[in-house]
Amino acid sequence: MKSVSATGYMLLSAFFLSLMSILVKASGTRIPSIEIVFFRSVIVFSITLFFVKRMRLPVFGKYKRLLFIRGLLGFLGLSAFFYTLTRIPITDSVTLLYTSPLFTALLARPILKERSSGRQWVYFLLAFAGILLIVRPGFSLRFVPATVGVGGAFFAGLAYNTVRKLRHTDHPLTVVLYFAMVSSVLSLPLMMMRFIMPNGRDWAMLSGVGISAFIAQMAMTRALHLDRAAKVMNISYIGVVFSTILGILFFAEIPDWRSVLGAAVVIYAIIHVAKN
Repeated sequence: MKSVSATGYMLLSAFFLSLMSILVKASGTRIPSIEIVFFRSVIVFSITLFFVKRMRLPVFGKYKRLLFIRGLLGFLGLSAFFYTLTRIPITDSVTLLYTSPLFTALLARPILKERSSGRQWVYFLLAFAGILLIVRPGFSLRFVPATVGVGGAFFAGLAYNTVRKLRHTDHPLTVVLYFAMVSSVLSLPLMMMRFIMPNGRDWAMLSGVGISAFIAQMAMTRALHLDRAAKVMNISYIGVVFSTILGILFFAEIPDWRSVLGAAVVIYAIIHVAKN
């Protein structure tokens, strides 16, 4: 029952993360990505704080140091993801984000003492081959944002391991609250350097980004509290499918053969990492 519950939460998280990605990409045509990070974080913080107080949970948590580290790592991963989303096709951006389960599994051994088998390492290498098909190293306009996307997935992998560790000390709402709080504080000065006042349409999309992000974050955090980090995070690959469909519907972004093959290789590897 525990495994089924964790799977359900991750599917919910993947869908709302895909929806958030569509809204970020649409907002990014006018609003800088770091500004979207700020408003996303403030909205999530406000919603989460309401529930934290309603449930009478400790606002500042118990394991404050690790909560702050989770917030910092999450901010770095989120900023990289939003930057990538606004510069390359959504399928590629989301596929790169969803390599985070590989980093989660790779980092689970030193952080959580969750060991990886020799066969898993074969699939790790296969997945990175798929990443190369998407990133396409070389002197191209997509190389820098795609590389930033891989870096964001790495920081997300670190963050997910800290979430898994925090399950012993802090409520999922407290973990989400810290992430939003730290991201709000760190993104504010960066946002002010290139601030653009949102219009009515922008406010509607930014609100959607924050609400969908809150649902996705809560569902993911709950799943990580219920089951092993490496096992739970592999389920998120379905988000690539959600995002591809939404990208075609809303932006007419048809993935080329390299993106499709790279995504297929990454997903194949992630599934087998979970099985081994």
